[in-house]
Parts: sequence; C-alpha cells; structure tokens
Amino acid sequence: MKLLPAFSFLITSLFYSTFSSAHSGHDHNDVAEVTVSNAQVREFLPASKASVAYFTITNPSQQATTLTKATLDGLGRVEIHQHTHVDGMMKMEQVISLEIDAHSSIEFKPGGYHLMVFDPEDELKAGQERKLTLYFKDGNRVFTQAKVVSLHDMSKETSQKSKEHSHH
Repeated sequence: MKLLPAFSFLITSLFYSTFSSAHSGHDHNDVAEVTVSNAQVREFLPASKASVAYFTITNPSQQATTLTKATLDGLGRVEIHQHTHVDGMMKMEQVISLEIDAHSSIEFKPGGYHLMVFDPEDELKAGQERKLTLYFKDGNRVFTQAKVVSLHDMSKETSQKSKEHSHH
C-alpha cells in the first residue's frame, strides 16, 4: 500500500510534464493577434449556387502567418480564391493556403483574393450577421461577424471606395 501514493505522484507528474511540454515552444503573452475588419458576405443572387465574401486581414506580429481555411455559419462550404491574369485573361482559382507577411494586411476584394461561399443552409438576408472563422497553419483561429449585404449595397460601397481613392 505504501507504493500507491508514490505511483499516484509519478502518474500525476508524467501527465503534467507531458502536457506542459506539448504546449511549450510559444508564448501567448507576446503574440500580436491577427485581426479581421470589414467582413461582408453577399446575398445569393436568384438561382445562383455561389456567392462571395470580402474582408481585410491584418497581421501586426513579427512573424508571417498562413491562412489555411475559412468557415461561415450557415454555409456548407467556403473556399479561398484569387483572381489572376493569365495571357490577357482573368482567371479565378482556389488557393489552398495564403501567407500573410509580418506587419502587413491583405484586402479580400473584387478582382483579388476573396472567399467563395456555397451550399447555404438557409437564406442569407441583407442586414444579418454570420460568424466568420479563419483558421491558420499554427492552429490559431480568428472569429468575427460578417455582415450580409445585397449586391446593390456591395456595388455602391465599392464605387464609393473608388471615388475616395481617385485623388491619389
């Protein structure tokens, strides 16, 4: 019976040392969080099987980070895409992962990076908000709310941004 307390101590020590070493190698106190702003998802057009989402992702940290996946509540499938110009033609292709450099931002916008969204579980209506989750290679996740907007509102906003930047 004298071995029972010693055995119990050994098991407990092994558990905590294994847990702490599995979680070592990074420090949560000095990590600058990736942020997401201006997240929007467009309502599905009549008879459309896909829609699009835009946002800006900012990495204020000292290290690059890699976006690997996104989900949006109420949508069965979300893919990261980009537009590229190949031989004078614009082409859209899926992106498996996207590196965001240290101290930089990437704007997901028409003609560039964007999320393609598919298989709505229910109708997306302008004015709603849906939880957007971004997943990173290092295991971190970022959550935000994406505002559901109409094509008209999204077009109006894009037009307004172009006018604001036309003086540059």
